[in-house]
Amino acid sequence: MHLYRLLTKLGLVFLALLFNLAPAAANTQPLKLADTGDQTLSLTPYLEVLEDPTALLTLSDVRSPTQAPQFAAQPSTSEALSFGFTRSAYWFRLTLHNPTDAPQKRMLEVANYALSYVDFYQPDNDTATRYRETKTGSALPFSSRAIKNRYFVFPVTVPADSQQVVYLRVQALDGLLVPAKLWSEPEFYAYSKHDYLGQSVYYGMVIAMVLFNLLLYIVLRDSMFLLYVCFESVFALALASFGGLAHEFLWPQATNWANVAHFVGWSGMALPLILFVKGMMKKCIQNTLWNTCFNFFIAGHLLAIIGMLAAVGPFFTFSIGLHSIGSLLFFGSVFYGMKCRNRPAYFLFISFSWLFIGGLMTIARGLGLLPSNFLTINGMQIGSALEMITLALALADRFNQIRQEKTADQLRLLESEQALVKSLYENSVAQAKAFEAQSLATQLQSEALLAKAQTEVQQAHNAALQVQAELARKETEYAQTQLQQADKMASLGQLVASVTHEINTPIGAITSSGQSITEALSDAIAQLPPLLRQLDTATSHLLVELLLQANRPKAAISSREERAIIKRATEQLEAAGLDHARQKANFLLGFQAQDDIDKFLPLLQHPLAVPIQQAASNLSIAMSSARNVNVAVERVAKIVKALKSFSHFNIGTEKIEANLTEGMDTVLTIYQGQTRVGVEVVRNYEDMPPLNCYPDELNQVWTNLIHNALQAMNYEGVLTIGIRREGDKAVVSVGDSGCGIPEEIRSKIFDVFFTTKPAGVGSGLGLDIVKKIIEKHHGRIELESEEGMGTTFTVTLPYSA
Repeated sequence: MHLYRLLTKLGLVFLALLFNLAPAAANTQPLKLADTGDQTLSLTPYLEVLEDPTALLTLSDVRSPTQAPQFAAQPSTSEALSFGFTRSAYWFRLTLHNPTDAPQKRMLEVANYALSYVDFYQPDNDTATRYRETKTGSALPFSSRAIKNRYFVFPVTVPADSQQVVYLRVQALDGLLVPAKLWSEPEFYAYSKHDYLGQSVYYGMVIAMVLFNLLLYIVLRDSMFLLYVCFESVFALALASFGGLAHEFLWPQATNWANVAHFVGWSGMALPLILFVKGMMKKCIQNTLWNTCFNFFIAGHLLAIIGMLAAVGPFFTFSIGLHSIGSLLFFGSVFYGMKCRNRPAYFLFISFSWLFIGGLMTIARGLGLLPSNFLTINGMQIGSALEMITLALALADRFNQIRQEKTADQLRLLESEQALVKSLYENSVAQAKAFEAQSLATQLQSEALLAKAQTEVQQAHNAALQVQAELARKETEYAQTQLQQADKMASLGQLVASVTHEINTPIGAITSSGQSITEALSDAIAQLPPLLRQLDTATSHLLVELLLQANRPKAAISSREERAIIKRATEQLEAAGLDHARQKANFLLGFQAQDDIDKFLPLLQHPLAVPIQQAASNLSIAMSSARNVNVAVERVAKIVKALKSFSHFNIGTEKIEANLTEGMDTVLTIYQGQTRVGVEVVRNYEDMPPLNCYPDELNQVWTNLIHNALQAMNYEGVLTIGIRREGDKAVVSVGDSGCGIPEEIRSKIFDVFFTTKPAGVGSGLGLDIVKKIIEKHHGRIELESEEGMGTTFTVTLPYSA
């Protein structure tokens, strides 16, 4: 502990020399509000400070003649006052002077969530001796805040031509940093809006990266993607806890947990990070020493998590020591990996350097060595965003490395099989020669024995040739299997970007609907209780019935029908003597109550009709947004299920029964991102019994045919899919309205390596693979094409192959 404090002091001296931080003179004069206007003002030069080591002093004590003279200015160049790691409570005194003839209203902000207790005292407007008290802090429920904000904000009103003295008391579990500012009310709310917008952009990026890498884990089954998802998720939660967003949106009623959540999160994110680094660099740090160090830090962080849930103080210091030594271990292992020319080590060094720099900026701001501005306040978010982008490149590089290693292993396996075939052939030839020599030796004894020996030699030779032919056949089948798998993986790679876009669209809908639900429910909760207290029982029941009617499924109507309905309802409401009849008609149409106007007319005629409409509209928006979230979640689930089914690849030795329609719909779901705009998909399906086949290989056939059809149409036109039965055969057709195939090359399109696409776009293997798969099913594929009109491929598969 003493060593840690010594290093902290040395670091403060070094950074002070580095940034040439000379203390600024403090201004203990009253702050004139007329001079501030609409500008944002740092209160650091105007605050007088009193330390309370016992943390027991009250407002009366600090205002007493004994303690009041103890307040002193705190010289600082920073926008925040820093007192390091202390358990003392600190009192701040601020004098505000309003020389104008009108009351002045300001917002006093303390922009540091990690303050356990924040108490604000302001005189009542009618007297300067009585004070109003506001108690809040990260150790209290979020509802204790005077202003609903992730930081601590207090409204201050100074009457005309008067002077007020306000007091602020703060206490923290870790570093005590007080970045106090004074805002005009419009400027504060504009700043708060942009602050929350910036936070939503960062956490939206985290959600997108987590979902994308989780999808890659489902497809590739590589544990590194799952560890990356766990690390980024826990880190984002810890950062949200440290920044106050988690206390506002995730656990607003928490007290002790909200005060320690970010401490637990920092240790929690270290566990998947250690395993991630260990897995990424396992080729160069497999010795016992490195593994022992990694296991020690895993056990240490588990102990820190359990300990901080019981008592933060001692285990917080222990956690800081672990993080400090762990940083040295991390960069030591990375430098060692870079020395061994390990590719992931370079990516890890770059990515976590960003995060390390962002953390240093946050710590330096917490110690008062850097000013509080956009970069230092959001240093961790900026460093995390750059780290996520760099680690995504590292995982992409890992995927390419795995694919290259797999290809090399397949080549080595193929060479081994070829060597085995050669060895078997040479052995067979040697055996044949031995038999032949033996027959020649016995020829002098008997012609009958000679004939028998010749027959046996011939049989041995034929057996060797059969073995050679069988091995050649298996080698050919293996090569064809590898070509089919490579073709399917290429198709999967082309579709990843499209599927990612398809998932991002419903995720955006979920985010937008979630915001709408939050805003609508917030307004409705504020409006509904006082409104219901003013309504009689019959009116309350009628309002509930109107809300239930809005949740019924809506029938689709055209714009023309909607205008006619609104016109009839407006005329009926005007006849009832209501003002703003068209607005009320639109209101009833939104709740599908246009046919029950007489039933709900009392609500519109009620003296509280306007609040009733506002509360009902807010609840209707929340219900509609909730339905939008359900639709978006179902869409994401459908896409992920289709991609998982498509990525499965199994070349089996036995056929199984499969539904051709389900296989075709799986492929069309994967391609829906490329067919939604510009392409009309026509499905002509008949009820078909299951077909005994190899379903994964047939899905590859549909993929190649649909992909070629979309390219032929340049992704604009009509794609026609037909599935029908003709006698004892299943017939599947894929047609497009593209440019057609010239007659002179129609006989060549199924030839291997023949392609009409530019170099680097097509390999010429797709239709050759299609033809071989169909022949494997004892079927046939036919082509009909007319230049300028389109092309149709027809696949016929027998039920009794």
